[in-house]
Amino acid sequence: MSDIRDRRLLTRIASGDERALGQLYDRHVALLAARLRQSGASISEAEDALQEAFVAVWRSAATYRGEGPVGAWLWGIASRKLVDLYRSSARSRTGDEATGAIAGRPSTETEWAALIDTQDAVNRLPDPLRQALVAVAWEGLSIADAAVRLGVAEGTIKSRVHRARQILLEEKP
Repeated sequence: MSDIRDRRLLTRIASGDERALGQLYDRHVALLAARLRQSGASISEAEDALQEAFVAVWRSAATYRGEGPVGAWLWGIASRKLVDLYRSSARSRTGDEATGAIAGRPSTETEWAALIDTQDAVNRLPDPLRQALVAVAWEGLSIADAAVRLGVAEGTIKSRVHRARQILLEEKP
């Protein structure tokens, strides 16, 4: 039900409805900010990435193809905006500091690029597997809540999430 509402908001945003953008923002900003913070972004980096992300939503709402939950689409935009932020920041520095290399640890930019690759792989999953995985792993729903949302048994959600994870692990180089 909430994804249907989000899709309607995107349709209104595409037609220039600023109020709809505010409503979509209010519905998703807290979770997106939390995810960005969990991924290592500072509060100010997360805020900057989200500001840029919702500007992009305003400009590109009509490009949403409906191939998955709106929340996942928003997460993709926000995560790419954070990568862009890191890239522009790295360009202003030099040497090891610019690459983020610290004692052999991958740079944050590298970690974000891997996350985007993961999201692309998730987007290639069959719809039922992707929907179950997104609901449980990205949206943080319990198995029971995901089952209710998707209208299937809890065991079905568990097996779909398990199968989706298997596929993703098989694709991993």
